[in-house]
Amino acid sequence: MKQLKYRIISALCACVCFFVAALSGDFPVNADTQNDTPASLGDLVTGAPEQAPSRNHITTSPEDTPQFTPTPAVLLTATPTPKPTPSPTPAATPTPTLTPTPTVTPTPTATPTPEPLNFTKAIANVSDFVNVREGASTDAKIVGKLYKNGIAEVLGTDGEWTQISSGNVTGYVFSEYLYLGEKALTYADRITAYNAKVTANSMNVRSGPGTEHDKLGSVTNGTTFPAILSLSNAEWIAVQHDADTVAYLYSEYVSLVCNQKPAMTLAEIAAAERAAKIEKAHVKSIPVTYRDPVTITEEDLEVFALVVAAEAYWEPYEGKLAVANVILNRLLGGRYGNTVYGVVTAPGQFEGYKHIDKFRSKDLTDCYKACNEALSGKNNIGDYLFFHADYYVDAHDEWPLFTSWHQIDGHVFFKRKW
Repeated sequence: MKQLKYRIISALCACVCFFVAALSGDFPVNADTQNDTPASLGDLVTGAPEQAPSRNHITTSPEDTPQFTPTPAVLLTATPTPKPTPSPTPAATPTPTLTPTPTVTPTPTATPTPEPLNFTKAIANVSDFVNVREGASTDAKIVGKLYKNGIAEVLGTDGEWTQISSGNVTGYVFSEYLYLGEKALTYADRITAYNAKVTANSMNVRSGPGTEHDKLGSVTNGTTFPAILSLSNAEWIAVQHDADTVAYLYSEYVSLVCNQKPAMTLAEIAAAERAAKIEKAHVKSIPVTYRDPVTITEEDLEVFALVVAAEAYWEPYEGKLAVANVILNRLLGGRYGNTVYGVVTAPGQFEGYKHIDKFRSKDLTDCYKACNEALSGKNNIGDYLFFHADYYVDAHDEWPLFTSWHQIDGHVFFKRKW
C-alpha cells in the first residue's frame, strides 16, 4: 500500500510537470494534430527506475526507494473535466411596446367677437317734422324742428322724452316720434341714411369683415358707397359694393357721411324759407323772342348807345342787349316817356345817364349793335322793366321783394311788388 501511494504521488507530480512544460512552451504541442481527448497518465508515467530521467518526468531515487517486486503499472485515466452546464440564457425581457401618446389637438382660441358699431342715433319717425323743445314738456319753448328722417345724437332720456342734439339744435323730443336703438339702426339702412367715404389714398375692399377675407379690389380717396350699418362693426364698415355684392372697408380709413337733414333752429328755418322763396322766383332762362321793329331818331340812338355803355359797358354782349330791351320796354309801355331820351332821363330811373360823357371816347361798337338789334325786334329779357347791379340788391336786401328775377352776369333783372 505504501508503495502504491508513492507511485500515485509520483504520477501526479509528473502530470503537473507536463502541464507546466506545455504552458511554458518546453513541450511541443501541435495544435493541428492534438487530439480532443487528453492522453492518460499511464501513457506518460512508467515505474521503470532504469528509464532515463528527464526534467519533464519525476522518478524516485534507488536509494530512497525500497526494493519491491515490480507491479504492473496501474493505468490512471484522467477524469475528464466535466463541461460546465451553461447557465440558461435568461429570456430577454420584451421591450414593452409604447403606445404613442395621442397628439392633443389644441382647442382653438375663440375668435373674439368684434366690438359692435357704436350707433347712438335717433331718427325722426314723423310725416313732416317734430318740435324740439327747451325742456321735457309740451309747455317748454320750441327751439327748433327735426324733420322727417332727420338724424340726431341721443344725449339721454327724461321720462317719455329723449334729449337730442342735431345741427345747431339741442333739446327734447317726445320719444314716441323717434326711432331709437336697433330700430334706428335698421331704419338707417332702409333709407340709406349714411354713405361710407374713403379717406385713405388707396385701400382694399374685402369680401368679409377681416383681412383673411378675399380682396375684391381697391378704391381711392373720395370713393363713396352706401353704408350698411346693420352688418358693420367697430372695425369694418359694410357697404353696397354693387347691386349684388356686400363688401367691407376698414373703418379707420372711412368717414360716415349722413345723407339726412339735421334739425334746424327757428332762425335757420326762417332763413331757409326766405331762400326758398327767392329761389322760387328765380327764372333761370328767358327765351329770345321777336317783336315789331321800333324806329327812333339819330339823336335818340346816340343817347341810347351811351346809356347802354354807362350801365353795361363791362357786361357781356347778352347783358348789353338786355339793358337795351328794358329801355325799349319802358318806351313801348308809355309810362316812362315817349322817346328814348325821355325814358332814360326820367327822375330816379337811369343813373348811368349822368355819366354818359365818360363813354363818348370809348369804343361803342357792341353798344350800338345791341341797340340796333333791340330796335329790330330781338328781345332776350321778356317784359322786365327793372334791373340792378347784384351788389346793390345784396346791400339793400331786395331779394325777398322780387316776384320774378333773372340774372345775367352782374345784373339782376326783376319784377316786384310795390
